[in-house]
Amino acid sequence: MTVAPETAIDDAAASRFAMYRVLAEALEFPVQEFHESVRAGIFRDTVEGIVESLPYAIDADVAALETGDEYVDFQAEYIRLFDVGTVRPPCPLYGGEWGMARRTAMEDALRFYRFFGMKMNDEAHELPDHVTVELEFMQMMAYTEGTARGRGADELPLVRAQRDFLTRHLAKWWPMLRRKLPSQQPSPFYDALTAIAERFFAADLAYLTAAAKRSPGG
Repeated sequence: MTVAPETAIDDAAASRFAMYRVLAEALEFPVQEFHESVRAGIFRDTVEGIVESLPYAIDADVAALETGDEYVDFQAEYIRLFDVGTVRPPCPLYGGEWGMARRTAMEDALRFYRFFGMKMNDEAHELPDHVTVELEFMQMMAYTEGTARGRGADELPLVRAQRDFLTRHLAKWWPMLRRKLPSQQPSPFYDALTAIAERFFAADLAYLTAAAKRSPGG
């Protein structure tokens, strides 16, 4: 469900789109190309540029978004934190593992996806409540909001939908993951990445909530 922008959008929507995209890529199972970009400082510089362009400020420790680990160790850390465990991973990347019933979380997320025309790829390896899928939905919505504004159409229904999705999903369950993560003594990279994501979700929710209030129905 990767979104590729084809139409120019305003700076606020573009920066939010970019932040959701870069987080989705970073929270996938790490491929060697991604590891190389982290080791070379390319990923850190990319995130820093996006953070500086957002329409609001977030406290982001981008300097920690680097690693000296070899690829096998970098990959093993992702697996240790997010992919394996005696019963479940210590910090699973599925929203339904954090407070909301798993089936309910997936069904609720799917209703958002279907309403706005985003279909799960038949070959997708992740379920609807996985963080990367939720991030890709928000990525698509930020882009769609930007194109609507560019056409002079009413973007407020899209703003409210993003606000509601964040409230019910990413901004709700991600802080629970963040509270659990320190007990696992994560690497500086994944500690910083998950912290930046938490601050971004909170700031974006506040931004969308304020934007929605411009409408009497917000």
